[in-house]
Amino acid sequence: MPYSGFKKLGLLALAVLGIASCAQAITVVPPGLGPGDTYRLVFVTADIDPGQSADIAYYNAFVTTEADMASALAGLGVTWTAIASTEDVSAATNVGIGDPGAIYNLEGQEVAPSTAALFNTENVDLLNPIEYNQYGLTGSGTWTGTLPDGSTYSGLALGDEAIEYGYAYLPNLGAFDWAYDFNGPRFEKAIYGISSPITIEGAATPEPASTGLLAMGGAFLLLAGRRQQQSHKALR
Repeated sequence: MPYSGFKKLGLLALAVLGIASCAQAITVVPPGLGPGDTYRLVFVTADIDPGQSADIAYYNAFVTTEADMASALAGLGVTWTAIASTEDVSAATNVGIGDPGAIYNLEGQEVAPSTAALFNTENVDLLNPIEYNQYGLTGSGTWTGTLPDGSTYSGLALGDEAIEYGYAYLPNLGAFDWAYDFNGPRFEKAIYGISSPITIEGAATPEPASTGLLAMGGAFLLLAGRRQQQSHKALR
């Protein structure tokens, strides 16, 4: 391979290592929950979008692609939808407000006791901000196009010339400021994604890092066993 090819591979490897070093661990099973408990996960996308599409399916696909970038989220086998409103489909309709289970961010913190509590007109603050993206890093401005009750903010929905937005790191200030804080012309912002309900079944699954360590330990034990067998054969 020419030197330039090796150089490009080296730069790519450094870039990947740089991203990995910035990423933080995420929590996909909130602490304190056990078999039979149901919950939903919510996150803010690491990538941003201009918000020009008026098709809610586009935003559902966008948050699904973002979630799949994190192996811990991709491995859950759940459906991801956008907490966003277009003129034709409201966030409440898209997300569904009758499903059971509390909502947790990717730090394992409870955001709201239910989807009905997520959308409210009672000036109730979130318990914790949504804040974290699929890499465990904090997010910021986020398009929603949504009113406090989860309905479409007509004229300021996704796909309109100006769109309503909030901030992922805000749990309160005005209770709904995480989604309903300002509006402005289309440029680029993140999108909130929420999972379908997740029910814990059986024993807790080891964290990916723990699984890797167990596999490594097993490999060392297997290697040690083989070496011991070889040494016994040599002594015969």
